[in-house]
Amino acid sequence: MLAGEETSIDIVQRWLQRRGSDDIETGSSSGSPGARAGRRSSLALTPEDEPLVDVANRSPPPAPIPSAIFYAPPEPLELLCVFPERASRVCAAACNAVARAGGEARSVRSAREALEAFRRDLETRIPHVVIVDARQPQIMDSTLLARAIRGLKNTQHTILIAVVKKSAYLKDDFAVLPYLEAGFNRVMVETLGSTAWCAEVLQARSAAASARAQVAAVTALAAAADRCRDLVAVTDDQQRVLLTNKSWCRVVGWRPDEGPRSFAETIGGEGLRLATSGARDWDAPVLLRRRASPDPVLLACKGAAVSLTRSISHIVFVCEPSNISEVERGRGSLHSIRRGSLDVRSVASDGLRRTSLAKLQGLPLEAPITKVISLLSTATEGAPPCTVACIERAVDMLRTSELYSPQMREDPKMRAEDPIATDLIGALLSGTSNVLSSRRSSNDSTVVRSQTNRSNLKHKTSGQLREILDTALCWDFEIFHLEDLTRGRPLTHLGLTLMGGRFDVCAALECDERTLLHWLTIIETNYHAVNTYHNSTHAADVLQAVACFIEKDRLKNLLEPLEAAAALISAAAHDIDHPGTSSAFLCNARHSLAILYNDVAVLESHHAALTFKLTLNDDRVNIFKNLDRDTFKSVRHNVIDMILATEMTKHFEHLAKFVNVFYAKSTGSKEDGMHTDEPLSLDTTALTSQENVILVKRMMIKCADVSNASRPQKFAFEWARRIAEEYFLQTDEEKAKELPVVMPMFDRASCSIPRSQIGFIDYIIIDMMEAWSAFIDMPELVTHARNNHQRWRELDEAGVTTIADVKRAQRQALPPSTSQPTAEE
Repeated sequence: MLAGEETSIDIVQRWLQRRGSDDIETGSSSGSPGARAGRRSSLALTPEDEPLVDVANRSPPPAPIPSAIFYAPPEPLELLCVFPERASRVCAAACNAVARAGGEARSVRSAREALEAFRRDLETRIPHVVIVDARQPQIMDSTLLARAIRGLKNTQHTILIAVVKKSAYLKDDFAVLPYLEAGFNRVMVETLGSTAWCAEVLQARSAAASARAQVAAVTALAAAADRCRDLVAVTDDQQRVLLTNKSWCRVVGWRPDEGPRSFAETIGGEGLRLATSGARDWDAPVLLRRRASPDPVLLACKGAAVSLTRSISHIVFVCEPSNISEVERGRGSLHSIRRGSLDVRSVASDGLRRTSLAKLQGLPLEAPITKVISLLSTATEGAPPCTVACIERAVDMLRTSELYSPQMREDPKMRAEDPIATDLIGALLSGTSNVLSSRRSSNDSTVVRSQTNRSNLKHKTSGQLREILDTALCWDFEIFHLEDLTRGRPLTHLGLTLMGGRFDVCAALECDERTLLHWLTIIETNYHAVNTYHNSTHAADVLQAVACFIEKDRLKNLLEPLEAAAALISAAAHDIDHPGTSSAFLCNARHSLAILYNDVAVLESHHAALTFKLTLNDDRVNIFKNLDRDTFKSVRHNVIDMILATEMTKHFEHLAKFVNVFYAKSTGSKEDGMHTDEPLSLDTTALTSQENVILVKRMMIKCADVSNASRPQKFAFEWARRIAEEYFLQTDEEKAKELPVVMPMFDRASCSIPRSQIGFIDYIIIDMMEAWSAFIDMPELVTHARNNHQRWRELDEAGVTTIADVKRAQRQALPPSTSQPTAEE
């Protein structure tokens, strides 16, 4: 024997010893009795043996992946034989082999029985190996059965073996292809030897376990990537993005279900160049193009190319969620926001304060606004002086806590010539810190009055009433005609039509229609009929507007039945017990409600609280009585949130958040001369977030609440007359009680109704309705608002000012004369 051969045998011997194999004598041949005995002892299987799959002895995975992650839980081998012949010797041999291997085997005689057994096993144990008799196609179509099995869930790792005749197997070099295409993994010639079947089943089981372990490992790694803060993307060899985590989708604006796309559409910069050049590893910045913004974001990126062969199969991008300097400072730390400013940590004058700051730095807390400020501060590095000055000015604005609080622009010309801007709009949008706040919509006033004794309304509809209720989902719905037909009780009739009929609120709340009728009756009873504007007709009008919005495809597909029910409930009750005076009036008068709610959202808080107080106090009207605790809590939260959203002091906050989330940002601003009037681009990808759905519901009820100016002209004019009269009554009461006058312009002796409506549409309605109408695809909202604005301007130019003139204008097609109103008017 040559020395070189002895050396190679020594190497093999040492390798076998490391693997725990039996000692093999150097001079023994492969066919010696000792060698055969050794092989038999290592393969001998009994029912008491452990499962046959030895994870540790599989082929090693690629080096970057730890082998420990390729884990398959031990399971006894499960075999299913499908043989039409009752006493098939081939089937018996296979079953005996599995029994020797410590597994369990069973047999069925038809494809139907096989599928039924498989469906049962989906709930318990799935067969690891299925052997199908393919020798008699006239009795059972084996390929059809294979396709049916592959169509079931959780069968991708089941090994299908087709048993064929030797003659059929040998007559064609490609005889196995039809079986492989049908879903079989292996094809075996019929045999009666248990040894051959044992080897076949063990090989199949090992291959399946290995594949399943690899898939499980990949799934675990994908789950880890999906939950990390870094932005992760994986591409294929065609430079298409196949996998992105949640952080990547959130920053770029992708949805996980959008499918593969070229990463060149989103990624740019040095990182892209290195990735396409074939580099194995790199550390370079990349530019990410975001869907919601025209400006790309520059992020540090670490990339790697993955290849199991010589060619690259995947490219991995891992981008840091913030700039490098921010990461070095530590997440959640208190650090300097502007370049060159003093770091908070440096002002600690004693050990105690340094210790407190050190604890703060270790907390996993970081507000989104601090991230924005840090990114802006980083952008100043190396930027031109003019850009640095603009960014520092923006950072100063962001440091304030009132980011969404509107402020009137310092425009002397506007202040001198436009009392609407200084009086009406300023009063509407003032917070309760200034008690001279008011609102144009129905959200901001209420004192407690005793309930009037009214009997429950029986829901009987005449022919005329049925005819008008059939148009309940039309935007030109005759709300005032309904008010006349129901003698001032439109909410109950309209509520039963919409809530009890069209939207089936009773089914969503699991209550009966009589309970809904009682609830609508007591809600309407607690509206004050003496109010000219904030009465049950206004509540019915808002309910009808919300119903029109929900009927649109966007909201119909977005809102769940319970969410739609909560929206309709909120609309019906959003101004319950409204006295016709504003929250500011109650605060100035030191009313008990203002004391109770600390001068904050006084009326809205009262509307929400009274709604639930009346509902829960009596089982006959409790529409929530059949809901479980968690469902009731969710509905209650929705109703309260939407009622509170009608507070006009939060108007710009809700509008700004809605636009920022669902519309692409335009570049430039009015101040720097770069603002454009191009329409905003709607982006609905944010609807996947529940927080953003809440913004939609708030915007929906806000738009319904002040939709008067977006109604057809005859309705808009009547609502304007009614709200003006209510504001006049408040001003009269303020003067009589010597209280501060919230809206001085609403003095019946000097007020111009057209001017008040022009200002309201300019400052409140147009922007909000443009955003909302584009979102739900309802352009008539903007069309009516612009037409009404033009008509009010014509009346203003014609000298119309008083309510009497407005009433006359409602009856005339031409602009009314400015003559004095008649005694009747």
